[in-house]
Amino acid sequence: LKQIDRMKKIAAPVARGKTIKFHFPQPVRSGQRVITLKDVDHAYGDVVVYRGMQYQAERGQRTVLVGPNGAGKSTLLKLLAGVLPVQHGVRELGHNVRTGYFSQNRIDVLDASHTVLESARDMPNPVSEQTARTVLGSFLFRGDDVFKTVSVLSGGEKSRLALVRLLLDPPNLLLMDEPTTHLDVGSIDALIGALKQYHGTLIFISHDVHFIRAIATSVLHVTAGANRTGSKLTFYPGDYDYYLDKSKATSARTALTASRN
Repeated sequence: LKQIDRMKKIAAPVARGKTIKFHFPQPVRSGQRVITLKDVDHAYGDVVVYRGMQYQAERGQRTVLVGPNGAGKSTLLKLLAGVLPVQHGVRELGHNVRTGYFSQNRIDVLDASHTVLESARDMPNPVSEQTARTVLGSFLFRGDDVFKTVSVLSGGEKSRLALVRLLLDPPNLLLMDEPTTHLDVGSIDALIGALKQYHGTLIFISHDVHFIRAIATSVLHVTAGANRTGSKLTFYPGDYDYYLDKSKATSARTALTASRN
């Protein structure tokens, strides 16, 4: 027995496949054309990111943005969200479209005086306390964690809370930049479960191949262009494996940041 006591306790691995048993609220249905960017230019000083860029998303698409780092994926997401103003060209929302943008740097929208539980229920149509606690638990807020005030949360905790709020009051155009960064395996699967239920339009950036394979129904490759010409967009009307096949990628992970052949 003494020998057993001296043995290190090894935590059992968390199994995938446990999804939250909850029907997430659904957004109001949008028109078929959800958002359009027409002849859009964007530059940071002398560095041209986009010139004459054209893009249109349609209702129900779940599109992942891929391409080399620095090509303009996050810039495109911010242009779509209206976080960055269009310097030239047109950003046009479709009928009845409401956007929601998630990124690690957008946690300032939380009310610092709220508790975690209050924040999760501070909605036009709040869910019950039990439902809120169930969803929060799936995103690592367990037990008395729900009574912490937002002001004492870490950056990662605030990020998870902002994610919960989006899922409990979803817009019909959801734009997400690396949503799995502060999540564990179980929480990623809870997010996958929520997004598979989601009836709106999703455009996102991720480096989690498991998450992308589970969620994406189309791929948009952003190719870095030479300065003054801007990056180019190539749409693949199929899931991530379709993109891997069509782009002749050598591996699923490197294809996330590969230049287009």
